[in-house]
Amino acid sequence: MTVSGISRAAALFTLFALFAKAPVQGQSIPSPYRYIEHGQEASALWGTLYLSTGSLDLGPKTGSFLGGRYVIEASGPLFIEGMLTYLPTVRDVIDPRRAEGDRSIGETDVHLFMLDARLGFSLTGRRTWNRISPHLFVGGGIAYDAAGMSGLDEVLLPEDVFDFGTAFTASAGTGVKLAISSRLMLRADGSLKLWQLTTPSGFDDEAKQLDSIEQSEWASGYGVSVSLALRF
Repeated sequence: MTVSGISRAAALFTLFALFAKAPVQGQSIPSPYRYIEHGQEASALWGTLYLSTGSLDLGPKTGSFLGGRYVIEASGPLFIEGMLTYLPTVRDVIDPRRAEGDRSIGETDVHLFMLDARLGFSLTGRRTWNRISPHLFVGGGIAYDAAGMSGLDEVLLPEDVFDFGTAFTASAGTGVKLAISSRLMLRADGSLKLWQLTTPSGFDDEAKQLDSIEQSEWASGYGVSVSLALRF
């Protein structure tokens, strides 16, 4: 074969290689979805709970909380999580014998420990979309005030002392996870929390002239939180 023939053959081979390679490149489309490989998760969290104190201003006030969360992936897009959080805050000490608008005689500490169990639903299943996975959740639990009676409470009549005690809670909300790596995730949540406040029996005394007293009422709180999670 002459030199010119070899050159033509090389040129044809090069063109054939380029055309053969082009369709392969056209079919290689990177997917925005990534599978979440690890099925369990532990995280530390911090947030703020914006609380309603109830019609009589007996309940705990807004405060920041910290805690931990453990998550187990269930079937498909479902996951189960348990949370333990601690909320140090304050509440007003209310004396119903005083005139309306002047019933608070000061503030006392509240140390709320909250234990919650939740069922979550991931909108992208066991995958992330562009590293993001939004979710919804509902749950319930208990809240306990470990502060006990304060010096201000001792000023009140025994039947007028408010005791948060142990309250059942309900919660619902939404959030989003951001996959930093295959094991690390950053998470943000927004939630609604409800619990019952029990009115002291002394508030029902007609001599104290309090209107529309109920034995208990639901108080609400709106929470936001961020957490860093390790998956394994």
